[in-house]
Amino acid sequence: MAITLSTENIDENGRELLHYGTKEFPIAFFDDDLTKVKVPWHWHEEFEICILLEGEVDFKAANQSIRLKGQEGYFINSGILHSEKLLSPSGHQHCLVFSPTLISPAHDLIWQTYIEPLLNNPQIPFIHLQPSVPWQKDILDIVKEAWEIGAYDQKDFPYHVRESLSKIFVEFMNRRDMLDHAYNYTSKNYQDELRVKTTLRFIETHYTEKITIAHIAKSADISISTCLRLYKSILHTTPIHYLIQYRLQKSLELLKGTKMSISEIAYACGFNDPSYYNKWFKKEYGITPSTYILNLHQNNE
Repeated sequence: MAITLSTENIDENGRELLHYGTKEFPIAFFDDDLTKVKVPWHWHEEFEICILLEGEVDFKAANQSIRLKGQEGYFINSGILHSEKLLSPSGHQHCLVFSPTLISPAHDLIWQTYIEPLLNNPQIPFIHLQPSVPWQKDILDIVKEAWEIGAYDQKDFPYHVRESLSKIFVEFMNRRDMLDHAYNYTSKNYQDELRVKTTLRFIETHYTEKITIAHIAKSADISISTCLRLYKSILHTTPIHYLIQYRLQKSLELLKGTKMSISEIAYACGFNDPSYYNKWFKKEYGITPSTYILNLHQNNE
């Protein structure tokens, strides 16, 4: 399988616009330089197992914020919102994103025993993997090996990758009593997250337009106060701040890929004042849009 570089693109439902392998072998192997790739709030139906090779990141999911250090990792369940923010000067990670059906066809005995009890289980939204815990270190070692075998198409990689993932899920199920309720994530939390996903879909569809908190709240049929509360508790931000950050992310794509002027990009991304766009861009990225473009040109020379 080819190594995949992460993107920040998502579809109208908030899912990443990425192809996870092939229909016959649905898994992708990601090699992420976190100084170049941001990991904003997103979700996908596939499972994800990620190992941070170096650096430190603030990993957020299921109302938790965890400072991940090099050689630690995580498993993310299907449909769970999550994000990462690089905290160190450099950072590098390997991730496997795969369909549950890679391990087993739906509804057979393996599926019923090892996949179904975990899939969409609100009691196990994610699993923090630490090398200081022996059974978790074993999983991290398996992840490293599976990534190398699959990413570089080593001999018989489909068999070995599937076998490695199967071992991991056997271990998860053997530890299920320990994992249940480990993160105090309830069915109500899961339902609240669904509401937030609805508002994210609205923002990602209408970010070029004039949007207020009232519009965002209405999209999920919730009050403004509830919308503010959910964003604070789940995304650790405000609806408007998320909207601004999303617009800035979209502007980066235009800065990289078009010859539009900075003012044109600002308007195209929903900012009604180029100076306001410049102010937020510098606050978020530490440089102005014009300096960002100059750095791009210098790096390409």
